[in-house]
Amino acid sequence: MRLRERHSISEIRTAIRELTRRAELARKEGRFDDAEEIEQRVQAYREELAARP
Repeated sequence: MRLRERHSISEIRTAIRELTRRAELARKEGRFDDAEEIEQRVQAYREELAARP
């Protein structure tokens, strides 16, 4: 089992912004499966951010 690295709030926000852009681009290019996978990663980052105090 691999331990997850804890990210800073700034890193999480940056990742969410960048991945959201990539998901939008994937949708525009018709790569809907890729967009869905990216959105799942974004959701995981949002959950990590929400768990922070």
